[in-house]
Amino acid sequence: MRHSIGTKVLGCTMGASIALGGISAFGPGVAIAAEDLSPVQVMRRNAVDYVKVANVAGSFSFCQDTLTPTDEVFNLFGTAATSMCAKPGYAFDAVTHESYYVNIGGNVEKVRTIGLEEIERMKAETEKMRCTCSMSPALAMASVTGVKVSDMLSLVDVDPQVNTITFKDKDGYGLPMPLTYVTDKEAMLVYQIGDQKLSDGERLQVWIPDTVAKYFTRAVTDIELSVSDEVPEVQGPDADYRAKVSVLNTVSDTFKVGDMVTFEGYADDCGKQIKAVEFSLDSGQTWSAFDTSEATTQDWVHWHFDYVTEEPGSFKLDVRAVAEDGVVSPLASSVVFNVEE
Repeated sequence: MRHSIGTKVLGCTMGASIALGGISAFGPGVAIAAEDLSPVQVMRRNAVDYVKVANVAGSFSFCQDTLTPTDEVFNLFGTAATSMCAKPGYAFDAVTHESYYVNIGGNVEKVRTIGLEEIERMKAETEKMRCTCSMSPALAMASVTGVKVSDMLSLVDVDPQVNTITFKDKDGYGLPMPLTYVTDKEAMLVYQIGDQKLSDGERLQVWIPDTVAKYFTRAVTDIELSVSDEVPEVQGPDADYRAKVSVLNTVSDTFKVGDMVTFEGYADDCGKQIKAVEFSLDSGQTWSAFDTSEATTQDWVHWHFDYVTEEPGSFKLDVRAVAEDGVVSPLASSVVFNVEE
C-alpha cells in the first residue's frame, strides 16, 4: 500500500509548496512550526527516542520542471518580503497601469522615460527563474514574463565607460551591480509571474538568474547607469544557506508497517550544481546518497523519496544536499512520522 505524507504528493509537472522555514513534528500526526514551540515542548520533542535505521534504503527520483504555484509566489513577495526580497516592508502604494513609468538615466546622452504600456509592447520574454533568499531558507521557482534589461538599455545612448547599474524603487532603494553581470545573465524586468500580472503597487520587478533575491528590486522606477572606480561585487548566499534543502511534506497521518511513505522536497545552490541528495533515519550517523549529477544549474532539484516502513515507532527523516564543490547543507531539513503495527 502507498500512502503519502501531507495533503498531496505532486508530480513533476504540478506545483510545489514553498518552504519558508523548517517544519518539525511534535506528537503523532501534527506538524508545528519550530518557532512556535515553547522551550518545554522543544525539550520534549528533542527527548523523543526515535527508531534508528542505518543506511536507509528507498526509491529516489528527481525532476527540474516543477514550478511553485503562482499564488504562493505572490504570497511570498507580499508577506515574506523582509526575509526574501530586496525591498524592506510589505506593500507599496498603488500606481495605475497608465501612470507607471521607468526612468533610464545617469551616464546617458539623454534620460529616457518609458511607460509600462510601452514596456509591455516590447518583445516579451518568458523564462523559468528561481528566487532565493541569501539569509533564509525561502525559495521559489517561477515562470516569469517581462523584457530583457539589455533591450531596455538599447533605447538610450549609454556612455561606453559605464560599468555599474542600479535598479531603484521610488524611495531610492537599490543595490549597484556590474553592468556586464546584469547583461550577461540576461536579467529581466518582470511584469507577470505565471499567468498573473504584478500588483498595482509593484508593476515591475528585477529578476536575475543565479542571483540572490536581495538584488531583485521591487517596484522599479529608475534604472541608473554610472561609472564606478571599483566595480561592485555581487554577493551570493550566506554560507549557512548554501546547498539549500527542504522537505515539503507535513505530517497528517499515522502509517502501518509495510506502508510506502512518499516524501518530496527540493535542493538548490543558486547556480551551482546539486550533485547528490542524502537521507538519514539514524540522526545523521549514516547517510544514503542519491546521485543528481545530471541536474542542470539553472533550475532547482525537485526530488521524491519512497520509503517502505519495516517496524513500528517514531521516525525522523533528515535530508541534506551536496553541491558540486563539496559543500554539504549546513542546515539539513527533517520530518517526523509515526508507524503502527
